[in-house]
Amino acid sequence: ERKGSLTLELQATRSVVRGDRMHLGNVVRNLLDNAIKYCTDVPVIVVRTHDRHGSFLLEVRDNGIGIRKEDLRHVFERFYRVPTGNVHNVKGFGLGLHYVKQIAEAHQGHVDATSTPGRGSTFRLELPLLNERRS
Repeated sequence: ERKGSLTLELQATRSVVRGDRMHLGNVVRNLLDNAIKYCTDVPVIVVRTHDRHGSFLLEVRDNGIGIRKEDLRHVFERFYRVPTGNVHNVKGFGLGLHYVKQIAEAHQGHVDATSTPGRGSTFRLELPLLNERRS
């Protein structure tokens, strides 16, 4: 049994994102699943939401193994898996983050990531608010 912490920093808002509930739910699950899979033995995960400039932002930050700069630019590619080094038994096919990107773009949104090897990663999902929908 792993012990750790999950911190939720959720901004109260009346803003609405138009989208497919199932797919957007899967996006959130994929981001959280990755944070958990690649965390240290004592995971620290922070989930933040807020509105900014007509967009809804979701950030998932972890204290995991991090991703090297040369790997970071490929993490949203289909079937790409970051070499895990000291993390064992991480299962997957390299489809989760590709799916996240596809769904974000299908909703006229964007996803990106920043990371520091040995310190963790932050994934940011940005979706347009209903009244700010981009054409």
